[in-house]
Amino acid sequence: MATSKATVDIHSSGNEILLNPRWPVVESNSLKNLAEQSQQAAELKGHVWLATSGSTAQSVSATKLVALSKQALENSAKSVNLHLESNDRDVWSQVLPVCHVGGLGIEIRAQLSGAKVIPALKDGRWNVEHFYKILSEEGCTLSALVPTQVFDIVQLGLRAPPKLRAVVVGGGIFDSALYERARELGWPVLPSYGMTETASQIATASIEDLQNTSYPPVKLLSHAQARVSATGLIEVKASSLFTCYAQKTPQENRCWDPKKDGWFITEDKGVIEKNAVLIYGRHSDYLKIGGEGTNIAHLRRVLERCILELNPSWANLATLIDMPSERLGSEIHLVSQLSEEDSRLLSQLFSKKVLPFEKIREIHYLAEIPRTELGKILWEQLRRLL
Repeated sequence: MATSKATVDIHSSGNEILLNPRWPVVESNSLKNLAEQSQQAAELKGHVWLATSGSTAQSVSATKLVALSKQALENSAKSVNLHLESNDRDVWSQVLPVCHVGGLGIEIRAQLSGAKVIPALKDGRWNVEHFYKILSEEGCTLSALVPTQVFDIVQLGLRAPPKLRAVVVGGGIFDSALYERARELGWPVLPSYGMTETASQIATASIEDLQNTSYPPVKLLSHAQARVSATGLIEVKASSLFTCYAQKTPQENRCWDPKKDGWFITEDKGVIEKNAVLIYGRHSDYLKIGGEGTNIAHLRRVLERCILELNPSWANLATLIDMPSERLGSEIHLVSQLSEEDSRLLSQLFSKKVLPFEKIREIHYLAEIPRTELGKILWEQLRRLL
């Protein structure tokens, strides 16, 4: 198996624009023009442009781009390498696209440490059996996954290959029940917290925590700080922070830096305890149902636990969405690719595990739930389908 070639020269002063190759050519070219105009106006050098995760929910043309300096990317990679104790004996498996910060981050860590990077997608797409085959045959020691991919591994009951020593899991909240199932199968999973704006993870569980089976604290890495705002939002400051945003709007092309005194206010609610970050969910995940407050992200994790309990093969075939209600303000609906009988069974178990006002009030049946290539649901597209 050939190792992958680096997409970005971290030491070059040139600018790079990394967009999803599956996007329509016309819209992709429009975004490239936006990035080029923005970097010229801001006189940027040595930067990489990436799309923020999920910002293409409405359309490619509305995508928010993030400019990350190559120095920020290098700072992130050095900190992660230090945290994972990575060196030139390591072999990374690569299943995250390089047009996403998670995939690009792996390449840059390898550039700095001398580690190998082995592509582990099948025909450019995630395939759990192919990934497992590559891990085993190539003796991979490190990897990075999103929770959906861990779910697929657990569903098949695959045991971790012996040489694998750490798997960073990010890109979404890693539920404790899923974590425990993965650990039972021997997977050295490390929950993490980060985003495109921070050039990958800024907090990650430690390798030493793998000696225990309980869910570990997600501690800040050496290059990052975090605090909680008066409104409960996580604020971060790091040597890996982005430079600016760029986005097309109906009125104009915008390029702006939202940081204040070097601090970036995220959309995540949470707390900081003993240098560990605990995320409750995005600000937009909080809603009122009949005057009662709840968190849709938490309810989705409850649904995932129900799926694990009933039938792990249902993974990624059902989700929850909040819908407007004239009477209640909002209400919870189930979106399902399952049969009517299985959907009702799932709904009934879920309703037993939540408060009465949080129960599922309607089921929508779809042939396919729209997702990104990393398995994240395209929520705006889903709402239009409903």
